[in-house]
Amino acid sequence: MKGRIRVLAPFALDLVLPIVAYWLLHTVAGLSPFWALGIGGLATMVNAIITTVRRGKLDGFGILVVVEVALSVVLLFVSDDPRVLLLKPAFYVGVAGVYALGSLFVGRPLVFEAGKPFATRGDPRTVEAYDRSWAVSEPFRAAIRAVTLVWGVGFLLDAVLRVIIVYSFPPAEITDSLLLSQVPLIAVLVAMIAYTRLRMRKVRPIMLAERDRLPAERH
Repeated sequence: MKGRIRVLAPFALDLVLPIVAYWLLHTVAGLSPFWALGIGGLATMVNAIITTVRRGKLDGFGILVVVEVALSVVLLFVSDDPRVLLLKPAFYVGVAGVYALGSLFVGRPLVFEAGKPFATRGDPRTVEAYDRSWAVSEPFRAAIRAVTLVWGVGFLLDAVLRVIIVYSFPPAEITDSLLLSQVPLIAVLVAMIAYTRLRMRKVRPIMLAERDRLPAERH
């Protein structure tokens, strides 16, 4: 359960922090929508940077954080349209989608590593069985690839819908745009998590069977 919370927490914070920060800075403090969104977005960046530092390495996620920071700084100086700042989440969600789809063709799919803590719960014997399942079982590999495909497409869908929603409102209605632009990610996450649980439940017996085949001395 703790592992799931750690994985899902960044998504929850990315949903909640911009809205809360915008409300405090715009409604309470009286800042303009543009600056309320810009400064509020820094909270999300700080959270992402802290996560990267805790991981102790500049991996794909860390590179995405660096790009996001650079993009935010540029946006603050090149545009005064608050809707542009609302597109920032669409950018890194879109990149995550492309990365997930790209991992289907290079190396192991994204969900293989991301799903390992959920499937194995950190047990060394189960981790070995999980890795062996990928090596010997085509149904296991097919499930991992299918879930990765769904997450990649889901992220790209959220990015596209976010852009459509943001630019369907004029700048004067930025509050409504901010709230509604979060809806696709919520809906997509619910659908992706439900599909993942359903699909992975069917291949869990494969992993458990591989664990039972491991030599007894590895207990």
